[in-house]
Amino acid sequence: MMLPSYELLVKPRGQAFDWFWIWVGGRAVLTGQNPYGPETTRIIQLGVFRKIIPRDEYQHGFPHPAHIALVMLPLISLPFVWSVLLWLSLQIPLFMVAFFIGCQVLNYSMRPYLLFLLILLTSLGFRYPLNVYVLGQLTIFIIFCALLAAWLFQQQHPRWAAGVLACITIRPDLALLVILPAFILIRNSPRRNEFIITLLSVGLILALLPAIFIGFWPIKWFNALSTYSNNPFATWPPELLPTFWLMASLLIGMTAWLGCYISLVWQKPSYFHNNLMVSATILFGLIVLPQTGSYTLTLALIPAMILLCYARPLWLRIIIIISLLMPWLYFLIGQSFDTLIFLLIPGQFIVLQEIVRRFPVHLRA
Repeated sequence: MMLPSYELLVKPRGQAFDWFWIWVGGRAVLTGQNPYGPETTRIIQLGVFRKIIPRDEYQHGFPHPAHIALVMLPLISLPFVWSVLLWLSLQIPLFMVAFFIGCQVLNYSMRPYLLFLLILLTSLGFRYPLNVYVLGQLTIFIIFCALLAAWLFQQQHPRWAAGVLACITIRPDLALLVILPAFILIRNSPRRNEFIITLLSVGLILALLPAIFIGFWPIKWFNALSTYSNNPFATWPPELLPTFWLMASLLIGMTAWLGCYISLVWQKPSYFHNNLMVSATILFGLIVLPQTGSYTLTLALIPAMILLCYARPLWLRIIIIISLLMPWLYFLIGQSFDTLIFLLIPGQFIVLQEIVRRFPVHLRA
């Protein structure tokens, strides 16, 4: 992976990766500089855009919480060329490992050649994991940590699970989609206190350690995020609808839809209902939260695998598999679908989930 990553990506693109934001901001934290200040922003602009952006335009500053410097310390401490090369080279192997762990969590077994074909389908056919790889994004790492935490908790290692889960707070928006349903799912577990105390402790340590280098950073971070709405690369899916009433209806409908699954888990807990709630939470987040790029749609693979696991009729499984190829259809249609995908991709899995809910096969009690 290192050789093709260098020849195809690093060599021609230099520093023009999303990973450059993380590397520059992380090193600023470790050297005691303000990662949200103008000097860090200037370095990012010159590295990624090869120019200083006028002050009346969005500045593309460092957007991550400061503790990302600690979570990614082994890579941030390296020179950028080696850092980005290792990061890119890890993405596809990490995706394959995450896929395998996800199958273990779902207790979804298949023959090795089918597993291999499904990995090819979800990585190449679904397209968005390749975007994560090409851009040097964090999404696959977040998915890996979330699935690993679920597996560790299943294996009766709640403290390790909490420690791994704390790492995903480097993307707080995605962390909410994992941590909040996790609290619901473990509410009856005899080891929930171990998990919650460890998660809060590790989270507090991660939040406090950067303060040793740069002082009380959350206020600086919130100030930096206040300009994020001006990011030209950000898309809020409800805004794609033509009228305010359609936007409001979508938000109310999605909230009620997720609420139904939370209520179902609360009243009739089962492994099937738990997994459907997880799927609904992810799809809810993909529609309701602002999206910075199509790479975040990689998260839709978790609902896709949950639905494939529980789909009973063969025709339904075939439809789910075909749905994984839809991103290429939208891509080939043209620019008109560049933003509509933020509604269409989650929307197709919402429809499929409602069908699967009525034709389930229970693989696990």
